[in-house]
Amino acid sequence: MLKTLTLCITAALLVLPMPAYSHTNEAEAAALAWLEAVDNGNYEHAWETSSTLLQAPLSAGMLARTVELARRDFGEVESRKRVRVTREKSMPGAPEGDYAVYMFQTRFENQSGIIETVTPYLEGGTWKVSGYYVE
Repeated sequence: MLKTLTLCITAALLVLPMPAYSHTNEAEAAALAWLEAVDNGNYEHAWETSSTLLQAPLSAGMLARTVELARRDFGEVESRKRVRVTREKSMPGAPEGDYAVYMFQTRFENQSGIIETVTPYLEGGTWKVSGYYVE
């Protein structure tokens, strides 16, 4: 009886987190695709796939200039590793909603140990980047 109960509980625990895990995978995939576009200098595509929260204050050209200034002397991306992810229901100056905040430790050609923070926002059922910060 105890063995059956343990198996039922284990099965339930395996099933319950899947939607959240899937959501996290989709958010991370959106963040990484956006970063790839930026890494390749495809700012127009990055802007087009961004959340309206990012598009409203920035044109595609402004996004390009902002990212280029932030990464001015870094060179090409050599590696990127996710070091932290958090889920938030609100962000400063933004509407309530579903946000994922990804922090990546990125090694650039001329600079290592850079922390990039990318914030996808669930907009209309699709994860789209709403913020990007370089430290």
